[in-house]
Amino acid sequence: MALDQILFELINGVVWGLILSIIALGLCLIYGLMGIINLAHGSLYMVGAMIAAYSINRLGIQFWFILPLSTIFVAVLTLALNTAIFERVLTRDPAIGLLATAGVFLTIDNVVLSIAGADPQSVTPPVFEVIEFAGIYYPVYRIIAAGIALAALTGVALFLRYTKYGLWMRAVPQARDLAAVTGIPIRRVNAITAALAGATVGLAGAMATPISGAHFQMGLSVIASCFIVVVIGGMGNLVGAVIVAIAFGLVRGLYSTALSPTWSEVAALSTLLCVLYLKPNGIFGRRA
Repeated sequence: MALDQILFELINGVVWGLILSIIALGLCLIYGLMGIINLAHGSLYMVGAMIAAYSINRLGIQFWFILPLSTIFVAVLTLALNTAIFERVLTRDPAIGLLATAGVFLTIDNVVLSIAGADPQSVTPPVFEVIEFAGIYYPVYRIIAAGIALAALTGVALFLRYTKYGLWMRAVPQARDLAAVTGIPIRRVNAITAALAGATVGLAGAMATPISGAHFQMGLSVIASCFIVVVIGGMGNLVGAVIVAIAFGLVRGLYSTALSPTWSEVAALSTLLCVLYLKPNGIFGRRA
């Protein structure tokens, strides 16, 4: 196997790992604060991608203009889901939340199918240039997408660390009743968490469209990877999810040098699942 091909796939793995990390980040935010396992998260990713593809291909809107609009739209959609679904199942049995978000997932997928159809849609990258280094040619757009994902991760980290609402978002899961007694607006914190989770997954969907295209069922594959990443990182551990997502991308990139894309995905997921044998609570999870 040529070294340049291995390097190309490793870089691809880092790029996809960073995109996957902001998807998993949104999943972690809602689980960490509300304890809800959101099965509809993959559908929200798909919505961000389909809005970008539909707007660019049929309405002629420029990619850099639709990118923030897709992010905002999915954030508002997730905020609506929080009001209609998440808050109503917040204190109920976890199975109720699973069933409710599964229903949302089926509803969103079928609504998008009825509007956009079942044909996959491709989008031309907004940047055509390639960069040459170490004997390989790599698309500049993918490097830009990785940079945007890294900036989004940094922005969320700074928000959680240095803002009032970020502090509340970290405090509420530790003692929800005590937080309510001390005057923290729990419902507002829940809403901000949902909107932030929606914004990150919507951004990921729109960014991934020029790389992987858009399809009404594309959320199915990504949600499986996200759940495994979140579990292995430690349920609710944001840093763990990001680190494992990037590691997953690297492992998948290595397997891609010898296997087809489908089998490299299977092999990478199987490799990560083996970690659970040694660390049942996840790499960064705490013992119950």
